[in-house]
Amino acid sequence: MLLSCLGPLLLTGLARGDEAAAPAADSASALPEGEGRALVARVCSQCHSLEVVVGVRLMRRQWEAKIDQMLAKGAKLSDEEIDLAADYLARNFGPRTE
Repeated sequence: MLLSCLGPLLLTGLARGDEAAAPAADSASALPEGEGRALVARVCSQCHSLEVVVGVRLMRRQWEAKIDQMLAKGAKLSDEEIDLAADYLARNFGPRTE
């Protein structure tokens, strides 16, 4: 089950199928404050470390596609939660503007 959720977010190679890959209790600290933080921390850390999330930079529509991929692999989110997660991720982990 754990590995089935990982899919394309294995970009950083941080998620593994053993106990060492289990998210730490304080892993939400890897995420910036803001509306949607608790949701993203709870849902995403069920299958992979949050370091996988913070290592990715995507536009909102790309985050929506990633969320759709995770839903297909068993993530459980309501339509409202999908919007909240996509907003949070795009706001905090969108493309860098340098």
